[in-house]
Amino acid sequence: MSYYPTPSIITEQRFGFGPRLNTHKVAVLSLAEQLHAKPYLDPTIQALPSTDQVLAQIGQYNQQRKKLKKSPEQKRAVQKQVNQFFQQSYQQQVSARNLQTLHSPYGFQEQLIQFWSNHFAVSADTRKVKPIIAGIENEVIRRHWNGNFNAMLQATIKHPTMLMFLDNNLSIGPDSKLGKKRQKGLNENLAREIMELHTLGVNGGYDQQDVIQLAHAITGWQVSFDDKNPGFKFASWAHQPGTVTLLDQRFSQTGIEQGRACLKMLALHPQTAKHLATKLAQHFIGTTKTSVINDLAAVYLKNNGNLLPVYQRLLQEPEVNVSQPVRFRTPQEWLFALLRSADITPPANKITSQLRLLGQQPFMAGSPAGWSDQDSDYNSASALMQRWQIANMYAAQAVKHARKQKIKPNHFVRTVAANLYGSALDQHTELAMNKADGAISKLVMLWLSPQFMYR
Repeated sequence: MSYYPTPSIITEQRFGFGPRLNTHKVAVLSLAEQLHAKPYLDPTIQALPSTDQVLAQIGQYNQQRKKLKKSPEQKRAVQKQVNQFFQQSYQQQVSARNLQTLHSPYGFQEQLIQFWSNHFAVSADTRKVKPIIAGIENEVIRRHWNGNFNAMLQATIKHPTMLMFLDNNLSIGPDSKLGKKRQKGLNENLAREIMELHTLGVNGGYDQQDVIQLAHAITGWQVSFDDKNPGFKFASWAHQPGTVTLLDQRFSQTGIEQGRACLKMLALHPQTAKHLATKLAQHFIGTTKTSVINDLAAVYLKNNGNLLPVYQRLLQEPEVNVSQPVRFRTPQEWLFALLRSADITPPANKITSQLRLLGQQPFMAGSPAGWSDQDSDYNSASALMQRWQIANMYAAQAVKHARKQKIKPNHFVRTVAANLYGSALDQHTELAMNKADGAISKLVMLWLSPQFMYR
């Protein structure tokens, strides 16, 4: 199956979200060029309020409810406003993310950003983070995706969305001033996920005592809803005093610097290098070969956690340019590739509902582990039936639009196929399209073909 024989097809299909159909063909930047290009940012993302602004608004709602304790009806009215605010904020963030994916001319950039977003997954099914769910992706990862992993890790762990999602804003050092006063204790959730998911990995050589020690180091990392100073805050009165010992290393720093030092050590640990290298190789080229993992991990450590050299080395691996498929497209990758291939721009909220139907609604992975990166989780019979239904609907819509533009439907289909694959259209796909009855069915055959479904 020599599906992807050219650099441009590999760039768009294996490392991006597919080419966009347009009348004025825009030159596709190479994978290496995309690593240095100024990032594309959709206007809808630029227009979103910041996490701190949203937190200030939530703080105002909280104050209103406190004042209305003796007025149940008015309190319920405020609560209704809060519920609407949470839902609208979530919808705005997801719609902006959908349009970013749909319009970005730099698919590899966006794939990398969303890879790291899934690495540091937060889920909106935890209601309290729903109105700030995209904050880490937009405010941290879009800034650090091609920078240093330690910087990205530090900023992510400090971000209010992560602190609230894993309850670290409620974590209190047992021997801190607040801990002694209120007899409230430690929350280990964030510390455990930092080591298990974000840095060392499941078999990273740590134990429960290491989890406790890291949890001690990041006590006092809290969230402020004060409209004058919203966002991250360090509460010294809630921080566990004293030295912590993590992975046999002692950290005697005081205050916030203790947690920062622990995170830096974890970010530059050889197990972290191996964990990140494994995830990158699996996601982009579908391999966990020891030679590839060791190669990428060595580059990571040599460059002190800088990610750009790791990406550059990844692109030199032989698996990058094979013409055979290496991964099955996830629901999101497939849907956006379909929309881009025919220049279809549905309402952003409609995209969200279709991603929910396909089983991959944005920021709804339901677990700190994020969405699965195993092909077998996305190519079941029922999942393929959902794709067929959506393909059929959009094919009908695209053909109808072509007719309105005085474009013959079959010509439109040929244009879509040519824009995707040119002369490299697989002969089996072409045969199935030729046998299909009508332009709509031809498009469906193209979008459900192995050549389109894999990358």
